[in-house]
Amino acid sequence: MSDEEEGEDGALFESRVGTTLKDARESQNIALADIAKSTRIPLRQLENIEKSDYEALPAPTYSTGFVKAYAREIGLDQNEIAARFREEISFRTANEAAGDYFEPTDPARVPPRSLALIAAAIAIILAIGYGVWRSGMFGEGADDRQRLAAGADDRVVEQGSASSSGASAAPAPATGAVVLEATEAVWFRVYDLESGDRIYEAELQPGERYQVPSSAQNPAIRTGRADAIRVTVGGQRVAPLGPPETIISDVSLLPANLARRRSAGQSDNEG
Repeated sequence: MSDEEEGEDGALFESRVGTTLKDARESQNIALADIAKSTRIPLRQLENIEKSDYEALPAPTYSTGFVKAYAREIGLDQNEIAARFREEISFRTANEAAGDYFEPTDPARVPPRSLALIAAAIAIILAIGYGVWRSGMFGEGADDRQRLAAGADDRVVEQGSASSSGASAAPAPATGAVVLEATEAVWFRVYDLESGDRIYEAELQPGERYQVPSSAQNPAIRTGRADAIRVTVGGQRVAPLGPPETIISDVSLLPANLARRRSAGQSDNEG
């Protein structure tokens, strides 16, 4: 990781997960090899985690599991550490995508001053665009295009269900308790769509449930695993909140809005 990347990451994360784990381990005088032995995680992967060498780590699903096991072994909150790690790798991926436009050139071929000014202007525009994208990803602002896309997804799901079954599935009730149940280990955040205030945030294990407070005025959800959350309204299942392995945000959890989705119960029984 270069000095420039160090500075960019450091501005966003006061302490990286790798540094937190390493400091906690060393404060307890535990050798990294002992962690590898007790968790059965390859030593090189633990070293990559401590160095925040994201490129050398496996897919996020596996590397997040490694981080949780490491944190649990040294007595840290595994869910908090895992959530921080996901934020870091999410930022890293976006940062690398923006950086692809600015590969270093041969120092002997310095561009004219006008081209340098144009490149600087493009860099500023991309930085502003990334800031807007990031604020939308973390629920700090409403993204109208994302809401329109979510509405389009709802219509596609409804039409697909009608064509496959020959009849429309029964709509979910417009009132009743909204319950989120994890079918796999999944992290999500529930927050007020208008103010952005957090209502609930956790990583649930398979079978664990969370009921959205009935007092919540305008609850919405953000998660990277919409397919791992089963949603019911008044005890009746509704269609998934989004496609697999896709980050969703600003999806309303109000019973009336969820009722617009077709119940998934009938199609599941037919399948």
